[in-house]
Order: sequence, then structure tokens, then C-alpha cells
Amino acid sequence: PGGGRHCRPTMADQKGLVTTAYASAPHHRYQKKRCRPQRAAACTVSRMMLSTAMLLGHIQNAPLGVSAIMKTQLTWVNGIGHNLEHMNLPTSVISKLFGGAEPEFCHNPTAMTSESDYVGYLGDLTQAGTQKLGRITAEVDALVGHLKAALSRVGEKGRIIHIAHSQGALITSLAARRLERSELRRIEVIAFGGAAALRRCVETPFARCVNYYSVNDPLLALVPSAEKALRSGFLGVCSRGLPSDEPEFVFLTPRGGDPLLDHGLMGPTYLQALEWEGRRFQRLYQPISHRAARTMSVYLVFALQGLLASLKVLLRNTIIAFILFVQDVNAHVYAATVDIVKTVLRPLILLIKILHDVLTESIRIMKGKEKFEQISTSDATALSSSL
Repeated sequence: PGGGRHCRPTMADQKGLVTTAYASAPHHRYQKKRCRPQRAAACTVSRMMLSTAMLLGHIQNAPLGVSAIMKTQLTWVNGIGHNLEHMNLPTSVISKLFGGAEPEFCHNPTAMTSESDYVGYLGDLTQAGTQKLGRITAEVDALVGHLKAALSRVGEKGRIIHIAHSQGALITSLAARRLERSELRRIEVIAFGGAAALRRCVETPFARCVNYYSVNDPLLALVPSAEKALRSGFLGVCSRGLPSDEPEFVFLTPRGGDPLLDHGLMGPTYLQALEWEGRRFQRLYQPISHRAARTMSVYLVFALQGLLASLKVLLRNTIIAFILFVQDVNAHVYAATVDIVKTVLRPLILLIKILHDVLTESIRIMKGKEKFEQISTSDATALSSSL
């Protein structure tokens, strides 16, 4: 369930994504209407299309410029099996998707000492089981303090956007019991594959509450309210007594095909939904000037990178051309030198040697010297004996 760290942070594209979204409503007008067995598939597809339009329409039509009067803070809490190093990647991805906002995480520590520590993993599961029974642990108290500190920073008119994954949603549901209703009204909760469903009701009047589940998420079996919403297909816009204009449960078609992969926060299924929420956050809480400046900065970075790449190619091609030119010149100089030596210097040296020999012979003749020196008889005898 906490296997998000095993997933590569590849951004899932929108092409081919089929999303279903349902909101549970105890007394919805569709409750008595049943689809015949032969029409069940058609009913499900219709609900999927309608609920998807509700969700994406709400995200796309969010008002602009609210951040001018409302200060916000992103927070998030992880599932099981995460050490501090595992928090870095999701934090950076959330920041990127939410327009550069800096999220603050509340670390839910793990008992695992390594990736293969199954004893520690079982310890995490045991702890989650006790929390499922309502036990308040140190992790719950830590999240309560974390949220209270964030609320104090944003002020009375500010808002907290809190992201919870897997066991983090269970810890959030327990922490909500320790917060005042006035504090909960300033908190938006977005849960992904939660071990508990977060509900917007009179007891926990969150400013907004959405639970994302992949339809193959193994934790659906542990959350009866979510499983019931998936099976019933209710699309009501009322969240347990409080008005709402978007579904409380959103069920996603798995993109990875593996339950553990699709359960991960950085997996392809939940990453797409996280991108949706990032767009909503930017449209709702970031002014146009901020988004325009960020867009311009991104374009500027890309332009600088392109310019540097072009200069690199230009310099590389220039240096290579210069080296080739120098090599070509050296080759021509060497060939010309060899030709000069062969055609000019060698005959000239031979002519000088001939003139030297002629001049030497002429001087000898003029002086009347013999060409061969005579040797004495004793020298000839000594030379013969030595031979």
C-alpha cells in the first residue's frame, strides 16, 4: 500500500484516460432505479462520462485571482514504507504540478530499515491496523501539530490544501477529530488511495473533500464507504448534509495495470489526478500575474537552454572546422616541402658535391701533388705481415 517510492515519476498523459467519478449520497434520486443486467455496462459508461464532466468542469471553471485575498499553504502526508529520503521526489513533483508552490510534508515514519525489511513492513501494517481501529498514535499528534502550525501561518482568511496518500489519509481522518470545526473549514483535503475515506460532513466540515481511488486499488476493500460508492454509482452533489458542487469520490481507470503500481502516489494513475488538482490550485489560488511570470520564466529557461545548445553546436562545429583546416594546411605544407626537397634541394646538394670534387682535383693538379701517396718499403712489409 505504501509502494509509491518504487514507481518512476513519469508524467501520465491524458490520451486514452478513462475516469469515473461518483459521490455517495444516502438518498439519491437514482437509488431506486436499477439497470437491467444486459444494460449494466451502458449504465456504468454513462455514469462515468457524466461524473467526469462534473469533476473536470468544476476544475476548469474555478474562479481566478482568489490568492489576492487568500493565503494558502500546501501540505502532504505519506503512506507506509517511506523514510525521509523517499519524501523528496513527491515533494518536488507536487511543487512542480502546483505552479511552484512549496509544499510542507508531515513525515509518517516507517519501521523499515531497508527496502527488503519485511519485518519493518509488517510493523507498519500493524500500526495502520491499530489506527484503523481508532487508536491515536504519535503520527496523528504530529499531523495535528503540523496542520495547526500551517493554519496559524496562513491566518484566519487563509486556506490549507492538504494531500494525503494511503495511510496518510487514515492519519488525516484521525487528526480531524482533534481539530476544531473552525479550523477544518479552512482545510481542503485531497486523498489518494486512502486507507480511510475523508468525508465532508457536520462533524468534519472541510472546505473541500475529494477521495481519489483507482478501481484496482487494494485498499478499496478496507474502505466500505468508497466500495459502496463504486458499486452504487450515486452522483449526488450533497456531501452528507453539506452542499457540494463536485463528487466526493472519484474512481480512476488504472493506467499501470498493477494494483501496487496504481496505488502509488507517483504511479501513472494518481499522478494524472494530481496534475488535475495542480491545475485547479493554480487557477483558483494563484493570480494571473504569478502564472504568467512562471510561464515566462519557464519559456526563458527553455530559450536559454536552446541558445546554449546552439552555441555549443556552433562552437563544436567551428573548432572541428578549424582543426580540419589546420590539418589540411599541414598536409599541404608537408607535401610541398617533400616536393621541394626531392626536386630542388637534392639535385642542388648533388651539384655542390660535384663542384667540390672538381675544385679539389683542380687545386691538387695545380699544386702538382700526386693523387696517391707513396709508402715506404718498411711500411709495405708491415702492412703485408699484418694481413
